[in-house]
Amino acid sequence: MTRLRKILPLLVFLSAAHPAFPQHPGHFYNVDTEIKVEGIIKDISLEPRYKDRSPFLVVTLEERLSKDIYTVEISPSWFFGEDVHKGENLEVTGSVVSTADRGKILIARQIRFRGETIDLRDRQGFPSWRGGPDRKGRRRGRRI
Repeated sequence: MTRLRKILPLLVFLSAAHPAFPQHPGHFYNVDTEIKVEGIIKDISLEPRYKDRSPFLVVTLEERLSKDIYTVEISPSWFFGEDVHKGENLEVTGSVVSTADRGKILIARQIRFRGETIDLRDRQGFPSWRGGPDRKGRRRGRRI
């Protein structure tokens, strides 16, 4: 019985890391890898990024100067209330995560488009949507 108690936490952890969910180890906001990228939106999608969570608004961004391609995780679909379109300019400040199989992923903290700045996370990377869509007083961070 004591042996089971020792390995039970490991079993719970391994079951949560099921391959059907695309979240990768180390796929979290890291302020030490924060960069700013400016480019053109090439594609827009809603993707299931995190287990048991709403789909995320994800854009493919081509950096203006280098032509590097980034997959940018914006926020849960219910949180983001703006329409974005292919071909629009977008400036993103976020944490870059490079993966061998998926290229450069940028977890957005702040985006700027159409002259408007939208704060999606605080400076430490904690999401503005904490508490879910039903949290009282929830407001999307926004500056003009």
